[in-house]
Amino acid sequence: MKSFFRGVRRHIGKLDAAHLREQYELIAEEAASLDKVLDTIDRGIVVIDRAGAVTRANRAARELLGADPADALPGLRLPLDTASRRELSISYPEKRFLELQTIPFEHGTIVYLRDVTAERQRAEEEVRAGATNAVSDLAAGVAHEIGNPLNAIALSLQLLKRDPTDTETIDVCMAQVKRLDGILRDFLSALRPRRPNLMPGSVAEPLKRCLATLRQQFEDRRITVTLDIPAALPNVALDAAQMEQVFFNILKNAIEAMRDGGAINIDVSADDRDVTVAFRDSGIGMDTEQLAHLFEPYRTSKEKGTGLGLMVSKRIVTDHGGTIAAESHLGEGTTFTVTLPRLERRIRELK
Repeated sequence: MKSFFRGVRRHIGKLDAAHLREQYELIAEEAASLDKVLDTIDRGIVVIDRAGAVTRANRAARELLGADPADALPGLRLPLDTASRRELSISYPEKRFLELQTIPFEHGTIVYLRDVTAERQRAEEEVRAGATNAVSDLAAGVAHEIGNPLNAIALSLQLLKRDPTDTETIDVCMAQVKRLDGILRDFLSALRPRRPNLMPGSVAEPLKRCLATLRQQFEDRRITVTLDIPAALPNVALDAAQMEQVFFNILKNAIEAMRDGGAINIDVSADDRDVTVAFRDSGIGMDTEQLAHLFEPYRTSKEKGTGLGLMVSKRIVTDHGGTIAAESHLGEGTTFTVTLPRLERRIRELK
């Protein structure tokens, strides 16, 4: 099509009205053909220009959103010109869960929508059934993860037999035991999910407790943390202990993404529907492939990671009726955003 437009532009001074009409009809046919192709795809595709306006959307996008994308998407505050991935809960025309990805390109942003309701229900049933492919994958992964620290402990014990006073080797053993404990805790959290005990409260409390717990690690890594919390913050329905676990997992990832100092900015905000906590770090960031598999078990770029922490965090936030999303650019840091419905909104929806 580009070559077509170049040809028309080059000869437009020589075209009369009839020829211009003919060229216009060819363009219209080309655009109509493209729309037909897009409408045959069962995944939602929306094209947004750099000004934030919807320029094209296929039939699947309108059906999945239950509305015109031009009306539905502005309220989602999509990150333009940034790769991101999140899940949405849609209640109209029926209750469903959508996976939404933003993919930047030369002239704007492509929004890719996929119905993951069946996948999500199937995954929850598999994890809770206890004898599923998901559990098998987790078991195989944890068995692999346990092997390395066990080997390190065995080697250290052999060294201790030669010199029982070697405190450095004892410290290595203790560190590996601590690592094993963390692996098993994550594994059990993934296998035995506990429903949250929701109570009215503020996200500020578990967030501050989590920051206090990690203060020494921030200092050791030379990481500066800025926290912006409004004076009046609406309550949400939350399990404070579980939400503290979510914040801990996000901040722990941020710490490990900054090997030589850095900064973490935490912004807490609220609108008439939700309370949002955004964690922005100056770490190494992620590419599109890493971002696409971010919340899957044992899909991690960390040398000693399991990927279970973010998987568990996503389940906790979902059980709270909220969403967790990530935006990242390789070499430019990552932003995690946790959004929870305001308490009064949740009560209205339950009624």
